[in-house]
Amino acid sequence: MFYLARLGKNKFGQPLEEHLRAVARRTSDTMPPTLHQVGWYAGLWHDLGKYIPEWQKYLQGEIKEKISHSVQGAMLARNLSPNKIPAIMFVIAGHHTGLKAPENLKAKQYKEKGANWEQACQQAQQEIEQFLPESIPDIEFPLLRREFAIRMLFSALVDADRMDAMLWDLKQQNPHDERVSASAGTDLLSSFNPRSLSEFNPQSLPLAKTKLDRLRNVFAQYCITAASSPKGLFRLTGACGIGKTESSLRFALIHAQQNSMAGIIYVGPLKSIIEQTAITYRKLLGQKSVLEHHSGFYPEPDETKDYKLDTERWEKPFIVTSGVQFYESLFSNQPSQCRKLHNIANRVILIDEAQTIPLELANSILDVLETLIKDWGCTVVLMSATQPAFNNLKLCHNATDIVPYDKVIEQFQQLDRVTYRITLESPWTWQNLAEDITLSGFEQSLTVVNTTKLAREGYQELSNLVSSSWFHLSARMCPAHRDRILQQVRSLLDDKLPCHLISTQLIEAGVDIDFPRAYRQLGPLDSIIQTSGRCNRNNKLSKQEAVVTVFEKQYANQAPGNYQNRINMTRDIITYDPQALEHNLLNSIQQYFLKLYSKIHAGGNKIQELRSQYKYPEVAKEFRVIDDSWQQSVVVPWEEGADLIAELRDKEVLTEQDWRRVQRYTVGVPLKYTGITECPNGLKIVSDYSSDFGLYLDTSV
Repeated sequence: MFYLARLGKNKFGQPLEEHLRAVARRTSDTMPPTLHQVGWYAGLWHDLGKYIPEWQKYLQGEIKEKISHSVQGAMLARNLSPNKIPAIMFVIAGHHTGLKAPENLKAKQYKEKGANWEQACQQAQQEIEQFLPESIPDIEFPLLRREFAIRMLFSALVDADRMDAMLWDLKQQNPHDERVSASAGTDLLSSFNPRSLSEFNPQSLPLAKTKLDRLRNVFAQYCITAASSPKGLFRLTGACGIGKTESSLRFALIHAQQNSMAGIIYVGPLKSIIEQTAITYRKLLGQKSVLEHHSGFYPEPDETKDYKLDTERWEKPFIVTSGVQFYESLFSNQPSQCRKLHNIANRVILIDEAQTIPLELANSILDVLETLIKDWGCTVVLMSATQPAFNNLKLCHNATDIVPYDKVIEQFQQLDRVTYRITLESPWTWQNLAEDITLSGFEQSLTVVNTTKLAREGYQELSNLVSSSWFHLSARMCPAHRDRILQQVRSLLDDKLPCHLISTQLIEAGVDIDFPRAYRQLGPLDSIIQTSGRCNRNNKLSKQEAVVTVFEKQYANQAPGNYQNRINMTRDIITYDPQALEHNLLNSIQQYFLKLYSKIHAGGNKIQELRSQYKYPEVAKEFRVIDDSWQQSVVVPWEEGADLIAELRDKEVLTEQDWRRVQRYTVGVPLKYTGITECPNGLKIVSDYSSDFGLYLDTSV
């Protein structure tokens, strides 16, 4: 009998032996040398069930009921390793539907589905020499590192299987099609023009015309010098506005080249930062070398198919992505989300605004980052102006500082661009704030508050009390609306025209904007410092002129959950040391994070326990960077959003491209929110949307 793996449109089939060998070779080549054998047999056995005559009849259409074909290879692996579940069993069993928990693989019904594995194995041995090894290869790593290595093997198998199928289909459609994927293990940087690297050497630093330029060049020089270090874990600490984006890229490019690495992954916390970074990377590295991957990005219609493949595989040399996308992929159990994981290996990973790593997930995330360094050839750089005390979690304690700590102190002192003014004696009303803005003599100011309710309320009150151009930013506005507001604000600031902005904390981390005055409702210490980074950012004013006022708001509700705990810690630090935000800033940051992490030392322990039991589905369910279980996304009728609603509301089925198009016009609302019209195709619409402050929700936050 001639066994086939699949049929083409012309009924010409791919030989099963050819498919199994190709997947085995690709999977094996993707894994590090010590795991070549486990990769080979994972690929060779993954479709063992296709050797069952019933499956071949199903392929030919003679049997209508779907026949399982992955269970047999998993059962073969299990029977060759009776004392434990081998890595190969996990990945074969899950390569279509996702990594399973051990109890699922041991279940009676699972064994019954694969009871014909011996029959399939006998047929395979007749076609394929050395189909069975003398002993089954496995991954012999410590427990949690083994759990992650199984994910990497899973990624390699899923990608190898799908790539072989795709390339075979392309060949059937056009025998002369020369498109081929880069083979596993290819140095992706080889596709990047090496002449461009000259732009990142010490001689390429721009001429320093100002004090800030000189400090940025010094910072960049430290990054260039440290780039020759061996792979490992690094910290890059720099004051707001010091140029971390380009300087970290200098480090990563030179470091990757000198250590023969595959590429660079930039991980950002907010869409605005990610988009800015992607623009910078494309300008410096070329349009086609950079893949921007986050929920707010959608490609042109004719690029959708290629973009989907690129985002599943991450085989471009430079990836710019979100923390949500990056971290959740590391803990997912789904084939499409895990497929990219093996292409993280041997990369420089730049973690921007490291303090935004979710506290409750910190143990798990940092543990996997260290595993990527130890076992998968990665370098990780933790970047921030307010470095968290991760060493207090007994993780990341061996990080190398790219800029020595004493030089960081000097840098912060020289870039001391603002005067902090603490006014916590008595809470302020909006009237107090309006009077202070007026008395400042500046016609431009930034006010940051802790909740969307206060941002909306403040916008309404202050725009009446201070006659000027007022703007509002919060998560109650859709992304496209927020982007428009930032463009307008930047334009007014550049032209030195009146401009006042009130915002939630989404303005803080990494947003390149420069106000002469800033007001910050008492919040977490790192948030206050990040707000100050939006004041006198370009050092055009004297320290005495650029004032950041920290105030308490009268009658403000407490912020939710852990955010309020951070506020209370900050109040204690500032009360104990009135100079905490001035001369003792770095010391205050350390104290703050030490207290913070001492309170959440168990953060992520539940996930770690589940990982130690190989409960992949439960890990994926438990791990959420953004807990959106309490909310739903609705489309709002702001500008093009109204046109999209009109176009899509009556469409029978929405495509992936349709959903991507509406993302920039969505807002998250609580599940209990009642002002929603839900269309039969799943589109959820609201109509009550303000061009000033977005969607109005009558909630306490």
